[in-house]
Formats: sequence, C-alpha cells, structure tokens
Amino acid sequence: MEGATGSFLNFFTPSGSLARRLEGYEYRPQQLQFAQAVHDFLQDPELSTMAAEAPPGVGKTFAVLIPAILEAADNHVLFLTASIALQEQLIAKDLPKLNALLGKKFSYGLLKGRNNYICLRRAASLPGGYLPLADTPVDIARWIEETESGDLAELPLPSNHPALVQTSASVHNCLGTCCPFRGRCFVTQAFRNAQDWEVVVANYHLFFSHILSGKGSFPVKYDWLVCDEAHRIPDAARNAATVEADAEHGASLLRPRTLSGFDALFAGQNVDTSLFKKRAAVCRDALDALFALVELLYRQGDGIVECSEELLHKGKELALAFEELLKPLRSLEERFMSGEFENSADLGGVGAVMNWIDEVKEFKQAVLWCVNVSEFPLWSYWRGADARGANVLLSAPVVCADMIQDAFESEAPKKRVLVSATLSLEGDFSFWSRETGIRPDKTLVVTSPFDFKQQMELLIVDIGIPVASQGYDERICRAIEKLCDENGGRTLVLLSSIRLLRVLAALMRKRQRPYEVLAQGDFSQKELLKRFREDETSVLIGSASFREGVDIPGEGLTQVIIDRIPFPHPNDPLIQARNVLEGQKAFVRTTLPNAKMFLRQAVGRLIRSSSDRGRVVLLDGRALDRKDWKILESLPSCKYRRLSVKAKD
Repeated sequence: MEGATGSFLNFFTPSGSLARRLEGYEYRPQQLQFAQAVHDFLQDPELSTMAAEAPPGVGKTFAVLIPAILEAADNHVLFLTASIALQEQLIAKDLPKLNALLGKKFSYGLLKGRNNYICLRRAASLPGGYLPLADTPVDIARWIEETESGDLAELPLPSNHPALVQTSASVHNCLGTCCPFRGRCFVTQAFRNAQDWEVVVANYHLFFSHILSGKGSFPVKYDWLVCDEAHRIPDAARNAATVEADAEHGASLLRPRTLSGFDALFAGQNVDTSLFKKRAAVCRDALDALFALVELLYRQGDGIVECSEELLHKGKELALAFEELLKPLRSLEERFMSGEFENSADLGGVGAVMNWIDEVKEFKQAVLWCVNVSEFPLWSYWRGADARGANVLLSAPVVCADMIQDAFESEAPKKRVLVSATLSLEGDFSFWSRETGIRPDKTLVVTSPFDFKQQMELLIVDIGIPVASQGYDERICRAIEKLCDENGGRTLVLLSSIRLLRVLAALMRKRQRPYEVLAQGDFSQKELLKRFREDETSVLIGSASFREGVDIPGEGLTQVIIDRIPFPHPNDPLIQARNVLEGQKAFVRTTLPNAKMFLRQAVGRLIRSSSDRGRVVLLDGRALDRKDWKILESLPSCKYRRLSVKAKD
C-alpha cells in the first residue's frame, strides 16, 4: 500500500494511484496542497478544528478522506453533508473507489433519518401488505421480505407517494420497546450496524435533530468529524431547531378514528371513554378556532412580529383543553412509567397511548411558543403551510451560532475538519465563524485549478424591469428560452422560486425542441441528474437545491443560467427578524455575504475539469450597476459582457 511504505501524497501525484486507476483523473496541485494540510492537521495533537475552502473541481472529498482513512487507525470517522446528491455520490462512487485504491479495506455506510425506513408495525396495518392505489399498487409485504435495509428509497416511488407517507417510521409513531416488531426494526438495525462502520455518512439534519432536541449525543460513536458543505451548517441547525404547530397534525391527533383505537384498552383500564371523547371534541373546536383566527390575521408567509392578544387567548384556550383531555390518563401514565405493564399483553396498546400523549404535549407546547412571540427578534415567527396546504405556525432561531457551538462542543470529537467551496469572503472566515460560532485553530484557502479567463465567460443580462413588476416572469422566461435555444440545450437553469420554475417549464414545453426539458418535480433529484447526464443536449430547470451537488463535466453542461443574485425575499420572516435584530447593518453584515456565497456555489456548477468550456448567464444587471456590492469580485475572474433585454413594441 502506497500509504504504508511511502508518503500518502503519492496518491495525488501525476503518476500516482489516482492518476493511474481513476478514469478521467486530472492532477491538481491544489488537491495535493489540500491533502497535505489535512494530513498535517490530523497529526498535530495541539489542533482540534480545521476549516478549509476549496473551489469546485479541486477534488476536496478525496483530499480529505484519503489522509483521514489512512491516519484513522482505531478512530471512526463521521462524514456529514447537506445534500442527498453528495451522500449518494459518497456511498455509490467515492468510498467504493477508495476501498479499492487504498489497499486498506474499511467499512462504511449511509445512516439516514428514521423516516427514510419502513415501519413494520405501520406496514402490517395495511390489508395484505398492499396499498390499494389505482395508479401504483405497491406490494409492501414482498419487498419487506426481500429488503435487507428497509430503506424506502429502494421502492420505485416519488418521495411524497402515499405508500411512503403511510408506512415510514417516525418519532411520533415509534413505540420503542413497546413495539411488537422491535426485534426486526429496520431503524434499530441501521443504528446498530453503523456502530461498527469505520466511516459513517450522515446529514446535518439528523445530527442536529438528535442533539438540539435534547436526545443526547449523536447515536453513533465517532472520533473524527468531517463536515462537507460546511457553509450549510447554520441553515441545517436552524431547520432542526424550528418549532412547528401544524393544524393538520393537531387535527390528526384528535380525529375520532384515531381515538377510537384506544377504546378497548381504556375499557380495560377504567378510563371514562365518554368523558375523554367529549373533551376531545372541545379540543377540536378550540383547534379550529385558533387556526381560523390565524387565517384571518395573517396571509401565507406573513411574519408575526408581535403578540396578538386575541391569538394568545385562543392558544391558551387550546392548551387548557388539551390539559383537561389528558387528566383522565394521568393514572395510566404513572402506572406505565412505574413499569406495571412490562410483561402485560396490554404493553403495545399502552405504548401507543403514551406515544400519543407525548405528541399532544409537544403540540401544545409548540402552539404556546408560537402564539407568545416572546423571543422576537432572536426568533422569527410566521404563518406557513405544510405539503398538504394546511396552516402551520412556525418559529425558528434567527442566529444559530450559540446552539451550533454548544452542539459541537458537547460532542467533543478529537478532530473536526470543516470544508466547503464557499466558507470565506476574500479569504476571510470571520463571517462564517460568526454565523456558526466555530473558531477554527487552522484555516486554509486553496485556489482553483482552472483557467477561468480561457474556460468561462460571464454574461450579465439586464432584464430591464424589477422582479416584482408585472411582466417580469414573461420577460425573463423568454430570455432564458432564447439562451437555451442558442446554446442547443446543454444548460442548467437555476431559479429563485418554484413559481417561476413552473412558469418557465410550461413555456419551454409548449413546442417541440431539439433537446429534452427536465424540471424539478418531474422525478427525484437523483433521477433528474441521471437523465441530465445521459442526454448531453438536455436542459435542466431547478431551484436553489441544484446550486450544489451537480457535477456534469464535459459537453453535457456548457451553460449555467441564474435568474438573479440570490437575495432572500425582503418579506421573508427570517430576514425581517434579522433586520430588526441588526438594524441597518443587516444587509451588509449578513444578507449580502450570504448571497455572494450562494452565487459562487451556483457559478461553480459550470467548470468541473480543465477541458470544460462555457458561459454563466446572470439575469441581473445589479451585478454591474451596484459596484458597492462587489459581486464580480466574489466570482472567478473571467471575461464578462453585458446585454440588455428590450421590451417588445
């Protein structure tokens, strides 16, 4: 093995293992520099945290993993990332290649959140193991017998398919040790298997949801932590910490069909079923009244910046109704906690009731938190909607630095390596450190291996009217249509809103074109990228989630179109709260730096190898007009042109 007898750096030389055995590999001095820095950091006992920035195309994944795996010895590595695309690439491509290349066999696997696995108890409740849907009958029972992992991604269904919704595991539906299927639980099996993996791949949401929810440490032991896409850490922590009171979820807890499932158990435990159901009806009325008032007071997406006394009163009424509902169950709860039902035939039924009680309590607390609006502007509050369109009250922390810092310090791994294509602004990590609370004791910025002046052109197009103006959608869509036609397809279009995405997709599909038009929502992201790679002339229309994890070198991608500088909407509740919190400095301190980082990520989709050529089109004249923003200075240095779209006479 090269890493044992000589320097591990030989892997990265022009004649090393990677060059000899990886098809399409290009020697890049920056990758060698990155790998050397990681190696030195791991060997230095005085250092604990390294933050490193490497532009797209450097090969940072191998530059981090090769020294980490070779130096790991008895240390286990947890590799966290934000995007599904990168997780799948690691498991399906990168780690298998490294296992073959390094001469050092190591175990690895992908650990997902529990809702990615099937719940055997929920599946057993389906008649015959089938979900009788006219369009897609799914033989759940046969797949359960065949699957080794229970990962629902194995089923050929979109992520929002009812079969997955009705059978997936979740915290709310889990009976734990009370479950009659606990011996075969796929979630338990996944976490048990992960204990032995030397490299565990997981996502930030799983990591933060465990720690920030008070469940304790991450459930898999590890010694070294690698955080890729580390610019996404604040958003991931914020999402995991978000408080949510969903009207549909509250209604599902109180439905007569749900509660009637407890009848037999209650009858055997001397619970007054009639009184219980009367109080549940009071709760339903209070819930309806609360969200009717929410709908009256606020529009979808509206931020809530101060407490409404009327809404607070309705929230307290609902909380009181819930407390009255749970009173008849206190004795049952106390007996369960004392272990009275451990060997009882009623254990599963009582476990289901206890699970339901916990959900009711969590929902009540979420409602009270959201209607109090007591932590604004440290927390933002707003009215949203769930996937089914039901009203939701939401609250999220505006600045997450303290909770991120506490989460990482509570885990206390021996080494932490945090990497991304965008961590610094002109080599300065202070903005990222302020947002994450992470103070690295070693930093690194490597340059791009590509000659952007020769390989890339930047085209700035002034649409001529503001985003909010009537006619903007039509004008920008016509501009994108023309650009795609001129380029013969081969284009990734990145849009700032799902609304605009749908408008553009509809326009592009009105007539036959010499290239296929793919749009987010047609298939899973994995399938979309697969089709985009296979059809070199195709156009892929996506939103913000496609700014990262899209790696299409060669002739299949010669144009990236970005609709505008990725500023958030000014009415975004988080932005409103941040503006109140930081005042006039908020734009310069936070909004502008974030936009520059996101824009760099998007631009980085184009050039992935030294042979790539193409152009990036930014349909936002402000990139040149607002010189004080220094947008071009934050992007790779290349030739640029400006064009203007003229209105039709």
